[in-house]
Amino acid sequence: MRKLIGTFLICSMMLSQVSGCVATTVPGETEIAPSVGTEPSECIRPQDDFYGYVNSEALSGMEFRYGELSAGSFDQQDVIDQVKEIILSVASGSGYNSGSEEYIIKQAYDLFLSYDFESGEAPADIDSILHQIDNCATVEELLDLDAVLVRDYGITGILNLSVGTDYLDSGRRILMFCQYQEIMDVAFKDLSNTYGPLNSLKTMGSAAMQAAGHDKETADQIGGELGYMAMDIYNSTDMDICNCLMPYEYFQVMSKNEICSILTNADLISYLSTVGYDLNYCSEFGITDPGQLQGLNNILTEENLQGLKAWEMCRLIEKYRRFVAGGYESLAQYETTYYTDAEDQALDDIAEVFVYETDPLYVESYYSEQMDQALISMCDDIKDGYRELISGADWLTEQTRDSLLLKLDNIVYVTAADLERHDPYTDLCYEDYYQLVRSYSAELTRQDILSLSLPAGREDIKMPMQMVNACYDPSLNNITITRAIMNAPFFDMDEDYYTNLGGLGMVIAHEMGHAFDSNCILFNEDGVYDPAWIPQADRDALESRNLEAISYFEDNFTVFGVYHVDGEQTLGENYADLGGMECITTLAKSPEQLKLLFENYARIWCEKMVDTALLDQLDTDEHSPALIRTNAVLSALDCFYETYGVTEGDGMYIAPEDRISRWH
Repeated sequence: MRKLIGTFLICSMMLSQVSGCVATTVPGETEIAPSVGTEPSECIRPQDDFYGYVNSEALSGMEFRYGELSAGSFDQQDVIDQVKEIILSVASGSGYNSGSEEYIIKQAYDLFLSYDFESGEAPADIDSILHQIDNCATVEELLDLDAVLVRDYGITGILNLSVGTDYLDSGRRILMFCQYQEIMDVAFKDLSNTYGPLNSLKTMGSAAMQAAGHDKETADQIGGELGYMAMDIYNSTDMDICNCLMPYEYFQVMSKNEICSILTNADLISYLSTVGYDLNYCSEFGITDPGQLQGLNNILTEENLQGLKAWEMCRLIEKYRRFVAGGYESLAQYETTYYTDAEDQALDDIAEVFVYETDPLYVESYYSEQMDQALISMCDDIKDGYRELISGADWLTEQTRDSLLLKLDNIVYVTAADLERHDPYTDLCYEDYYQLVRSYSAELTRQDILSLSLPAGREDIKMPMQMVNACYDPSLNNITITRAIMNAPFFDMDEDYYTNLGGLGMVIAHEMGHAFDSNCILFNEDGVYDPAWIPQADRDALESRNLEAISYFEDNFTVFGVYHVDGEQTLGENYADLGGMECITTLAKSPEQLKLLFENYARIWCEKMVDTALLDQLDTDEHSPALIRTNAVLSALDCFYETYGVTEGDGMYIAPEDRISRWH
């Protein structure tokens, strides 16, 4: 049974959203991999700027790949190259079991190279569906067709349903009405300042209707209707939820009758049945923004039918753009120009579309039992470090310390060893590359639908193992550590323990720290969202420390000497960094071990960003920039001062009374 979930949860916990630095922010032009792991600078003192002391040489030689706004330690290129090598190796083989990972990859490779992308003709069934959408006489007919497209083409339906986790009942999966935060790449947060982005939505809606046979004047009018509909949904959206880093606090469970009382313009049960959901598991639904669902219901009327048709066409076109854009003159502007040869295009496309097929092969090629044992051992050491910190946190009541220790002991590690191959797929179509992609999308949708009846396993894998990443899931109280992040500078089987501890160990400690950060601490040891599980007195003590941490990061550190981080926005991540560093330093017993740990900690955050991207990060990202998350965290630790002899007047110096701690 496959242990992969198609949607990534707990995005706010993902380390892939890494922060930038402030040094050398002019992009280069060549495509070279960033250099990391160089010797510390002789020109910068560690007492003044530890991040620069460790990373200045690497940053000076770091250049951006074409079109990229950042470069650094989290670069994916080496892993991408490894996956492409696997695809090529599989493609050159034969004799694979039908429906297996290797069989699907080989068929995809051969079918891609033989597919006539140059003809410009859209697949006949796509053309037929566009006209079926256009011929729908009622909203009911359109929703019936929408359900079929969800089931057979893997698009996201108008009702925006997805199988998720019931945050109020650990281990239970529930069908969720997800909050719309964008429509066709028009982000709602952008609409709060200007309505300009709606023009692209109107243009896309018009192009879709022209593809269905409407003249441009009529199509433009319908595209405008789509824009007005998007505004109606935006105006019904609770933007506090949309912008919230912790949407769980808005999560609620509604009965089928309660949902149907909101969705009066849709036959929900018929829709779910057509998609293929088992109605025995559809008596309750998860939802965060009932007001938006009401707003969506309000536009499901015959008055908006044309705009709804345009929206449906856009969904289908967006999903299969590569196959359809060249077939219609109105969609020519959305056709991508490729500058690489067919083989490179095949490798890129297969790596992206068939990631769940390449992932087990990547793990089998690059993960070993020895690596897993070393990883688990390090995780256990880090858990011991947290046990010591929590036990010594005498500012908490004994009851809360015992509760947090129970939660700590209950944390599960998910590693590449937990990734299993799936049973052979029997219903894929191999007529041509388009048909394979379409049937594969339908198969993944079918797997997701079937998962509704299964418990949420604590060893479910939430991201591909070929992603340089790690995450903590508060609803399952587990930490996922991918294979791809077990490369230098994060981890190297040939490196010393303390260098690895400052790298991957810090990543793990960061994720484990999320279990006790300002947000996820509201989940109990079983993964149930329950703020009341911690007594009010301890919640007040935690809140007081939250305010201190907000002030510490806002008042003492800047970007470009001008811009301050938003201490409240970055609080959860800052706490995970601080708690993680406090944890791993308890495992080092000498100044030499601490130096190895500190230096690799700075090294893993070695990243360069263009100025505008860095400023955007300050505005929207829950992570502090790399320079700050390195220097600010280390400046709070007494053992850092002792190791490097930091004294008053040094750049890294913070007065003892102004230093903060997560646990002490």
